Amino acid sequence: MEAQRSHRTILLVVCLILLGLLSSVVSAEWQGDLSSYHIASFSNPHPPRPLNDPSGNHNAKFNHFTLSGPDGAVYVGAVNYLYRLDSSLNLLQNVSICQELGEDRCDIFTNYNKILILDNQNRLITCGSQNGGKCQFRNPDDLTDVLFHPVINVAGFGESSTVSLIATGPMGDGPDGGDWLYVAVTYTEGGEYGAIPPVSRRILNTTRLLISPPAGPGSSSSTAFDPNTPIDIAYVTGFSHDGFTYFITSQKEDFGSNVFVSKMNRVCQTSPSFDSYTEITLQCQGSDGSVYSLVQAAHIGPAGPDLAVSLGLNAEDMVLYAVFAKNEGADGTSDVPIDQSALCVYKMSDILDAFKEAVRGCIKDGDDYLVKYLENSFCKTLPVGPDMFLCYPFGDGTQLYRYAKGIDVTSSNAVLELSDTLMSSIITTTEMNYTVAIIGNDSSGELLKVHIQSKTSARLYERVDLDITGSVLKDVKINDTTREMYILTEQKFLKMRVENCGQYTTCETCIGTDAGMDGDPYCGWCTLQRQCTLYSDCKLPDVSTRWLAYNTAQCIEITNVDPNNNLPITVTEQNVTVSVEQLPELLTNMTYECWFGSYVSQATKTNEDLRCVSPPGNRIPPIQQGDDAVMVLLSIHSSETSVSFVDTSFYFYECSTHTSCVSCVGSRWACDWCVFENRCTHNSSTCAGDNEIVITGQNNSAMSSPKGPGSCPQLLAQNTEVLLPNGIERSLQVMTTNLPDQTQITSFECSFDIEGVRQSTTAQRNNDTIMCDMKAYTYTSSDEAELIVKLTIEWTDTSNNPHILDDLFNNNATLYKCGVLKPDCSRCVTARPELECVWCNAMCELRESCTTAEGEWVTHNNNASCPDPVLQGVYPLSGPIEGNTIVSVMGTDIGTGFHTVLNVTIGDQECHLDGLEAYYEIGHNVSCLTQSRVESVVPISLTVNGPSPQESSGNVTFEYRVPSITSFSPRFGPAAGGTRITINGMALNTGRNIQAFIGDKACKITSPVTETEAVCTSSEGSVGQTEVLKMSFDGANKTSVVFTFNNNPVITGVSPITSIYAGGREMVVRGTHLDTAQMASLVVTVATQNTKTKRSVGSDEPKNNSFEESCTVESPELMRCKTPNITSAISSSLSQHNVTFGFIMDGVSDLLTWSEDNDVDLEFFPDPEYDEFEDDLFEKMGELMTITGKLINSAITESELVVYVGPVRCDVNFIEEEALGCNLPEEKPSAGDFNGQDTERGLPVVWVIHSNLEFRIGYISYPPVELLPILLPSISGAIVVCVLIIALCFLAQLYGSKQEAKLIQEDMRSLEEDLSDEIKQAFAELQTDLTDLTSDLHGIGMPFVSHREYASNMLFIGQERPDTQDKEYPDENVEKAMMKFSSLLSNKAFLLVLIQTLDAESTSKLPIRQKQLIASLLTVIMIMENKLTYLTDVMITLMTELIQTAADNDRTRQLFLRNESILEKLLSNWVALCLYDQLQSHTAYPLFVLYRAIKHRTESGPVDVFTGRSRYSLNFEKMLEEDVEFNTLNVVVLFDEEGKVIKEVKVLDVDTISQVKEKILDALHRNKPYSSRPSPNQVSLEWRRGTSGRLVLTDMDLRPSTDKWRRINMLKDFHVGDNDQMTIVEKQDVANATLSQPILKFSEGDEESTYINLGFEDSANRNRYSKHRYTVVEVEPIEGVKDWHLVQDEDNGYDDDDDEEGKKKRSKDCCSGLRSVTFRNKITRRKIKEISFPRLMSTKGVIQKYVDDMFNTILSVESAPKAIKYLFDFFDSQANRHELEESDPEITHIWKSNILPLRFWSNAIKNPDYIFDIRPTRSVEASMDVIGQLFHDVHDTKTHKLGKESSVNKLLYGREKQKYQHVVEDFYNGVQSLPQMTTQELNKELYKACENFTGLFSKLDTLERLWNIVSKHNSTILDVLESEPEYEEAHLGYLLEEVQVTLSSGDEAL
Repeated sequence: MEAQRSHRTILLVVCLILLGLLSSVVSAEWQGDLSSYHIASFSNPHPPRPLNDPSGNHNAKFNHFTLSGPDGAVYVGAVNYLYRLDSSLNLLQNVSICQELGEDRCDIFTNYNKILILDNQNRLITCGSQNGGKCQFRNPDDLTDVLFHPVINVAGFGESSTVSLIATGPMGDGPDGGDWLYVAVTYTEGGEYGAIPPVSRRILNTTRLLISPPAGPGSSSSTAFDPNTPIDIAYVTGFSHDGFTYFITSQKEDFGSNVFVSKMNRVCQTSPSFDSYTEITLQCQGSDGSVYSLVQAAHIGPAGPDLAVSLGLNAEDMVLYAVFAKNEGADGTSDVPIDQSALCVYKMSDILDAFKEAVRGCIKDGDDYLVKYLENSFCKTLPVGPDMFLCYPFGDGTQLYRYAKGIDVTSSNAVLELSDTLMSSIITTTEMNYTVAIIGNDSSGELLKVHIQSKTSARLYERVDLDITGSVLKDVKINDTTREMYILTEQKFLKMRVENCGQYTTCETCIGTDAGMDGDPYCGWCTLQRQCTLYSDCKLPDVSTRWLAYNTAQCIEITNVDPNNNLPITVTEQNVTVSVEQLPELLTNMTYECWFGSYVSQATKTNEDLRCVSPPGNRIPPIQQGDDAVMVLLSIHSSETSVSFVDTSFYFYECSTHTSCVSCVGSRWACDWCVFENRCTHNSSTCAGDNEIVITGQNNSAMSSPKGPGSCPQLLAQNTEVLLPNGIERSLQVMTTNLPDQTQITSFECSFDIEGVRQSTTAQRNNDTIMCDMKAYTYTSSDEAELIVKLTIEWTDTSNNPHILDDLFNNNATLYKCGVLKPDCSRCVTARPELECVWCNAMCELRESCTTAEGEWVTHNNNASCPDPVLQGVYPLSGPIEGNTIVSVMGTDIGTGFHTVLNVTIGDQECHLDGLEAYYEIGHNVSCLTQSRVESVVPISLTVNGPSPQESSGNVTFEYRVPSITSFSPRFGPAAGGTRITINGMALNTGRNIQAFIGDKACKITSPVTETEAVCTSSEGSVGQTEVLKMSFDGANKTSVVFTFNNNPVITGVSPITSIYAGGREMVVRGTHLDTAQMASLVVTVATQNTKTKRSVGSDEPKNNSFEESCTVESPELMRCKTPNITSAISSSLSQHNVTFGFIMDGVSDLLTWSEDNDVDLEFFPDPEYDEFEDDLFEKMGELMTITGKLINSAITESELVVYVGPVRCDVNFIEEEALGCNLPEEKPSAGDFNGQDTERGLPVVWVIHSNLEFRIGYISYPPVELLPILLPSISGAIVVCVLIIALCFLAQLYGSKQEAKLIQEDMRSLEEDLSDEIKQAFAELQTDLTDLTSDLHGIGMPFVSHREYASNMLFIGQERPDTQDKEYPDENVEKAMMKFSSLLSNKAFLLVLIQTLDAESTSKLPIRQKQLIASLLTVIMIMENKLTYLTDVMITLMTELIQTAADNDRTRQLFLRNESILEKLLSNWVALCLYDQLQSHTAYPLFVLYRAIKHRTESGPVDVFTGRSRYSLNFEKMLEEDVEFNTLNVVVLFDEEGKVIKEVKVLDVDTISQVKEKILDALHRNKPYSSRPSPNQVSLEWRRGTSGRLVLTDMDLRPSTDKWRRINMLKDFHVGDNDQMTIVEKQDVANATLSQPILKFSEGDEESTYINLGFEDSANRNRYSKHRYTVVEVEPIEGVKDWHLVQDEDNGYDDDDDEEGKKKRSKDCCSGLRSVTFRNKITRRKIKEISFPRLMSTKGVIQKYVDDMFNTILSVESAPKAIKYLFDFFDSQANRHELEESDPEITHIWKSNILPLRFWSNAIKNPDYIFDIRPTRSVEASMDVIGQLFHDVHDTKTHKLGKESSVNKLLYGREKQKYQHVVEDFYNGVQSLPQMTTQELNKELYKACENFTGLFSKLDTLERLWNIVSKHNSTILDVLESEPEYEEAHLGYLLEEVQVTLSSGDEAL
């Protein structure tokens, strides 16, 4: 029994091992694409130089990296260099270590980075291999700043290993303890390095940096080798775990051992000494029992849930993951790893037990457990347990051991083994329940992604090629939060995504098909989104089957459609049941829909079945001719996600397309055949004839009989061949089956289709046999001996209806003629016997037709002789004197078989026949092999065998010759081969097998060789190779000189890339080595796809048409080609044309697909048309001649278009779509055309040459020459003098203006320098105050407006926005209609028509504001339906068409400049929504700080409350010109009961009371949203003096006014003093009538609770007084009296607009155009000296840093939104496509600037309250306006000349503008160089944008508002929809009308 159990156990283990092996074999590996993982990379700026290059370091490579927090800096250590990178791996700083060490020759100095680590004091520790392994402590923000430079030797030498980590030490966390640096170093003999201990612990405090405390009694922080026994230990990695520091090594087993093993050693962190150092041996065992002896990398990490279960652990328990390699030779005999690796997993509990056992053995069992190679190692044998001595090897004052080792191996079986792989790094992470290892593969530069399934198995599921040179290093890190990993290789540092679910585009590739044996554990199929996603990226992944994990056994799939995935096309609106495996549950009120193509049917769900209704007849696409069915995609659509998440093919078939019984009942459909009606039908009950026979289709589920093709009336297979001699009567019989009863048939007929002519005869029936009556059949062909003809049997029923019997077996007959192709006796008598052909009367005839006696016939077997052979020719005519030529001798009667030819003689020599039977043709020719002979011409003869030998006759000769090569050209060509070489010589056509060679490689002969010339094409060679050219003549070789292989041609650019269909446009091709090819031509391929196949069940392959045009090579760098005429490939019935092009340049095959490889399109346009002159004559009236036509500017420029007037060129000066103009010659050209023809009328003829096309336009007549009046020259001269005088005056004024502007700028610069001290002081004060003001931004955050307000501000500014919630009880018809309208908007064709049609409406019919509202409503709808990706696609399509039109009309600069169309407003909305995340995370902060800085600077001086003019401003027009005296006061607004000051606020004594209240409220509420705080007019200001003195201060001066002016109260009017107490109280309608309740109270606690709002807790009180946009004064107006504050201004500009009105007034500014900053005052040098100007300059200087910060942040490439990158790339591609940058290099800059600054940033800067919940004052707005305009101007490419008329703003920032323009250029260039945006990345951004703004408005109300506008233009839209077949086919017009009908009357009206 025990034996049986043992056997079972062994069997089980074997099975498990096999299962693990099988899993690793079966698992499918996905080949990942690096580009889709790539986030950022940094390549070695100092790569290694080749060994033969003395100018650089040959060992240069990266060594280590470390991170500073998840989003902080990255540090990379390399040979001789340190690099500091930002989080996007952009280089911030590099430091040369070798130069720090004083080395001049960094090219030969090699200082490896050995340690690179950040300590907890934020110091970067760097140690190199040179200078004794010393280290530096660096400032991580400036690597050149070395904080400390200890003189301690720490790191190892050269490439020997050094491993370090920071962990706690023995002295705890006190001031002298804390963290220690643990270092393990490979031993280096001699010098400073020899004293470095193998393992040490070093102090990190500043007094004893990196000192390893010396050993003392019971105290040491290092180990030391026994002086006699040092060994090499390769340290692989180190880590800290549970109070111990561990190092993993690869080393010899012990001193004196030759066995290499992997070990793990540890030291106790809390022990004062390293005496408890212990080591154990790790082993990784393969499935075959072999050992992977050399550890390569290791990582400690949590087990993860699934693996933990297998290991018997908790998920968070630590596990050691290690990769090992086998060594060269036998196991353990070498330390050189080979490409065979394995992954092993160890429980840390097992490892801890092994360490405990090592200590136990040393204490109890003695010296076997010693570490012999370490100095002073010992073991004492004592009867004590190990537990208490793992860290402290002392007991009762006695040291029990020093340095213990385990003698038993800690082994683990490999979970993964890979050949051809050297694993070099590892890190693990967990995703959900799964444990994933990321492993570097040193062999192939790959990253391996491995799913560790259990303790016995793992599967490699993906390889990612890193595209690197060099090794994958051990340093690797993963950020589990962001799912990003950092990979270090020798020459590249990579930041990559850990997962890439988006690369799997189908459910099968996402989760695999093998239920957990394949698929990506990170990923699952998000069914309702139809995407492969992370669990967290799928909405409600735990609900039902919404997210299918990688190990799900079954993908979502339509498993059945009843009925049978098909319906007859005439059977409509039928119930269809769709069974869906893994059908997910939807949210409440969400529905499924069945989409049959574009037809939508609501579905009802039962279990996993959905029931819906098939389309009506008018919604089913038509069946194309030649097909019997049309396929539509049946997809299941979810209203929750608006995605069709699973689909299958559904067919509508038509049986009547089948015309025979067999094809009918054998079709895929349920079709039946009505025999007597000759009809195929799906409804056999309609077969109504008497005695009708119905054959049931094989796919008809009915169980009726007869059934299937075998039951049809038909012919049976022939038993024998039917032979019909030409013109001879014959009869034949045919077997049939399933014939109707004889009584139902009246006649039969047999017929053959012979050469297109039907030849027939009557037939008789005998049961199932048909006998065809006698008839002679004939054919006319004289070159076909036999002709196969098709037999047809037709029968006629009693109703005289003909029927053709089906023929499954293709019954036929053979018609033949004996005399055809049998010109002699030999060939006649050897014809096949059954034809009965004989040689008779010197010709071949049918036996029965021969008129001579039988004895005179010759047959194959009657022993009669054919005539003697007659020789007629020989091939070849000559051969080399060496012989070996196969000669074919031709004639008649040359034997009846090869064996009958006895011999062939050439001259007097036998020509050998052996082995040449394959060349023999009966009677016609025989071949033989010549012998050598001298040059001569000799006769040929032969003998054949008959009843007696027969000699040949005929004069045929053969010539022996000596060929020679005299020259060849060219003598060079590209290494790719393909060069056409012409060889010259004598007798080159000698012999049969003529070959050419270059060296040993064939030069293929491409044309018949002549006497003096041979042409061949070279094979491939290598660059620089030279070989002799030679020819072989039947094996006789003749040589010439050498041929050289040069560089292959390379093409770098082609332009232009447009042409007309007729071709002929010259393309300039640039490249290198173009002249190495002898043959150069352009090849254009036009692939055409017939549009009818789109809806067909089957699909035709595209048809390719190729066109070739030769090119002219002008230099090695330049070639010119003309586009070919492709008109023959363009057809109106073929609507899809895919044009590609390449080049034939000898054999350089890479160039054949140049356009596809370089993503360049050659675009062809329709040919132009030119109108002839009216009456064939043009009369010259001026200098310009205009020629009209159509498509004139298609693919051509003015310089390319040629116009001839007679023989003289007429220079073209403009071309447009319908006209061109050219400057006529001054003198009349000679008569005729440019060819000298057409001279009859004596007039010049005008011709236009447009590429390949020539157009005769007509004659031109010049007016007769008249004598000009004598006075005219005098008058002309006077006019010229006047013009010159005016021009000189203008130039002088212009020069003076420029000089004035230059002097003004110099004065401004001088003034700025004079004010520098003042600016510095003011800036320091502003910095201090701003630090206090913005300190809470990182806590409570910036006061952003809500998502709804942001969307309203950006989308609906000045417009009425939609309701925010749906009506509680919406009208049912409205709801249904709007859902249909929503569905229609989801049709791209309809939405394009809608936008284009409405945009085309004039502003009188559809005002601009209405167009903007349409765009915003559309945007909201798309956001709510999560269709921003769809809207983006529509916008891109529209913009592409818009750019095309603009390019054709040369109006590209005006694109996107305004906001007057639906498309332009859509673009504005799109930018605003896509920038939101970047705004919140990056760019909003510097904008908000700039706003606060300007606000603070402005309010530090007087501000007039009425005019908004201020002492300090950036807007010269808004500055106070008067020098108002003022004092700054501190007023105390918060104090406790004891009078202690809690809060002080700075105010001015010239502030109005309302301004003081505003400042106090600002100080108290700081950065909290403005909407959540009271405004000044909602509270009163109370001034307190003493304990009871209280006075409410007001703006209104109660004293009577003495004139029309009344001044507003200021603080100084009340004599308020410095540090007086004030508080905010409840609003008093009548000042001081009562004592008000204080609003501010002191509350104990932190700073945030120092005041509370009393009286504003409820919304009623909060809204009691309305808020105003600007600070207002609270006064009662008096008729005829004007109020003033600081200045008396008749037009004080006061505007008390509330929020909404203010927004409406400002709506004119938002997006539709920029509010330009204008200045009424002209600036002069005198004004520079005025008082106000220094204040302007000082304000600029104080604010400048914040302006810089904002500009730099907004224009930061690193934070550029991905959507903007996508849009910019689109602009670049469009400019490239239309070749716009050649004529206008600034065009993409203009477009981008029109989008980013114009659409968003300039307005955001001018109106920060669109983004923040703030209320800017007039004065602040004025300054923000200046900055906003500056931001716009620096993006403007126009050069604005500065003069004295220039505004102050232009001059104010004149110097900075150029600097900012460089920043803009760098930004655009940087964004362009960013990695290409993938569609998945863009979609992710757009989905996020949808999430940000979804649910903000009522979808129903938004749709209804949009419909109300659109419906007014329905007739116009319908006209467009009914004008195009594609819209008609999609029934878009019907669907639009359906909305209106539903809205009017409900579904019943449809």
